[in-house]
Amino acid sequence: MKLFTKFNLVLIVFFGAGGLIIAQLAYSFLTKNAREQVLQQAELMMASARATRDYTSEQIKPLLLKNPEHETDFLPQTVPAFSAITIFNSMRKGYPNYSYREATLNPTNPVDRADDWETDVIRYFADHPGDKRFVGERDSPTGRQLYLARPISVQASCLECHSTPDVAPAAMIKKYGSANGFGWNLNQIITAQIVSVPMSVPMDVADQAFRRLIFFLIATFIV
Repeated sequence: MKLFTKFNLVLIVFFGAGGLIIAQLAYSFLTKNAREQVLQQAELMMASARATRDYTSEQIKPLLLKNPEHETDFLPQTVPAFSAITIFNSMRKGYPNYSYREATLNPTNPVDRADDWETDVIRYFADHPGDKRFVGERDSPTGRQLYLARPISVQASCLECHSTPDVAPAAMIKKYGSANGFGWNLNQIITAQIVSVPMSVPMDVADQAFRRLIFFLIATFIV
């Protein structure tokens, strides 16, 4: 065997082994990076939802409470969670894979009642008041989900509707009854903001970047 051939074989083995190691390390890095990118987007969406909540509570609700209609018919626009969810659903037109929930242990509206796994997240925040962020993964009927959660504590404005039925707005009692959504206490963590996204989203981002990397590695090897 000629020296040139031997040299080429050594190069093939060297580049092959090195490329395999680089590919494995790179895929791990790209997967982690894609996951962080998705979580950063979720953070921005959650911050937008929280800003909407604050704006509704401080600016919109006081105006709507002066509306005579509020005395007879409950106006959901006065509820910060309603505004946040409405705005997020509009945002989903550009980000259809993301979903938003304000899961609550004892909500007025049954639609907002926390599922079992959401209850565990809320309990975690209640047991760890210093933690303001929780990231996890879970299995769902549609596949593996990545989620970001932040706690929401009861504020003084919340107690205007959720302390006891006798002080709650009559229109709210008329719509939802007096069985649920009461007995909240100031600063109690009873709700969690949760943004969920399929794990396929960061994995697709990582796969696309990995395919580009492999293409350049192969091109380099051929050269």
